[in-house]
Amino acid sequence: MELMHLTVILIGISVFVPRIGALEKLGEPVLFGPSAAIDRSVVDFFCEIPGKPATLSVQYDLYVETNPGKVIATHSSLSGEMATFPLRINTQYDGQLICKASGHNDTDIESSFSKAWDFRVIVPVEAVSIISHPSIENIWEGQTLTLQCKTNKGTYVSYDWFWNGARVQMPYDSNNGTLTIHRVSAQNTGNYVCMASNQFNDTIFNSTSDIVNVHIKEYVSKPEISFDVVKREDGVYTATITCKSQKGAPLNTFSLLNYTDLMITETVDITSVFFNVPIELNRYMGQMRCNASNEGNWILSEPVNLIVETVRGAVTMTPVKHMGLDFQVVRVELRCKVERGTFPHYSWFLNNSRLVGQVGFYAVDWSDESVLSLSLGQDSAGFYHCQATDRFDNSTSIHSPKMLISNEVLNTVSPLVAIVVFTSFALLNIAVIACCIYGVVLRRRYSRKYPLTEVRRKMEITVKQEDEDKEDEDYLFLFEMEDFEEEAIQADRMSDSAEDEDQSVDESVLYEGTVSE
Repeated sequence: MELMHLTVILIGISVFVPRIGALEKLGEPVLFGPSAAIDRSVVDFFCEIPGKPATLSVQYDLYVETNPGKVIATHSSLSGEMATFPLRINTQYDGQLICKASGHNDTDIESSFSKAWDFRVIVPVEAVSIISHPSIENIWEGQTLTLQCKTNKGTYVSYDWFWNGARVQMPYDSNNGTLTIHRVSAQNTGNYVCMASNQFNDTIFNSTSDIVNVHIKEYVSKPEISFDVVKREDGVYTATITCKSQKGAPLNTFSLLNYTDLMITETVDITSVFFNVPIELNRYMGQMRCNASNEGNWILSEPVNLIVETVRGAVTMTPVKHMGLDFQVVRVELRCKVERGTFPHYSWFLNNSRLVGQVGFYAVDWSDESVLSLSLGQDSAGFYHCQATDRFDNSTSIHSPKMLISNEVLNTVSPLVAIVVFTSFALLNIAVIACCIYGVVLRRRYSRKYPLTEVRRKMEITVKQEDEDKEDEDYLFLFEMEDFEEEAIQADRMSDSAEDEDQSVDESVLYEGTVSE
């Protein structure tokens, strides 16, 4: 019994206490081989421990780092040769490969591991398609559109997007093959194609998706409201009210409101609709508005007052002249307008003969007011007038006064204009002559009245400048000054008789002004 206990103790010691110096560690193995391979191809990997003794038996195991429990290849090196792993490639081998070296049937040798070897398994790309989020049948403006390029097969794939045949320049996520467009609009409508590709050595594999036509649905825009009037055979007048939006994906619903009261509603697959409403002429029928809606969006038009006035009041005709290079009138535009009337229609007459369209010397055009363009000549001379009627009913008409239009009348200067021009020219000449005479007389009076004062002022300046001269020069200067003063006094006496000729000049004021200077 004691012997049995002793045996158990010795076995436990041998198990839990390693033998000192008995465990040997192998050197680090080196793994090498191709960095990439085509799926289902056969390639070789190699592993060895540099400097390993030839007598040491080693077992090499190859596995993927992410699955160390599954050995994909093994090799027993009994005489020191390099381990070779021939592999038929599949996608499970994609990743980092590890070579493990351990003693062959020898538990006293500690295992060692190689560094990871990056290995890519290339699966040629096949069967590309596009998935849209949201569905391409229900994309509204303002939403975010995501197009995802899906491949049935393929690894290490790159993606290119094409829109209407051109490469898409906007940024997108190329890692998972998605194209994202934020806040789409009608400008993003078109044909989209995805091309997926990958490469092994110099061989390129690619596959292109089918064309996906993306149509962006637009919300209905603000409608414009307008109306026209027709007279039915039974004599009833009807307003044809048009509600029209510039854009809007069908179906579009248009409603006609009188203030806030709903009158008519119609749903169409276009962007405009017509409503017929009976009216009475010259009577206010209310304030009309259109409401347009689609896909929950709705918007109101501006209001319009529904009232149709018949042509009434005076009809005026205004000429507008156009000059040539020689300042002669070569063309005339006659503008006709009636004082009242919602839908006036104008007609032109020369010598009571109606003018229509564009023939020879004239051309008729109209919008709110009719315009008749005339080229002056012998054929265009005569009496003109215009006539205004209702566009929807020509039973009532109003005529303008007649006007004589001819080359002689328009290019002849009237006597009144000639008199005004001649008189203005004569008055201008008289004013210029009067100013000249007044300037001469004033200059003579000034020089006659104040010669001595002016001379003395000049002499004083000269004396100051020559104070440092010799005394004999000063004496000569004073003598000449006295002679000059005597001459000035004599000239003043000779002009006394002329002082009474012009009493309009205030001499004292002129004198004071001169002295102050």
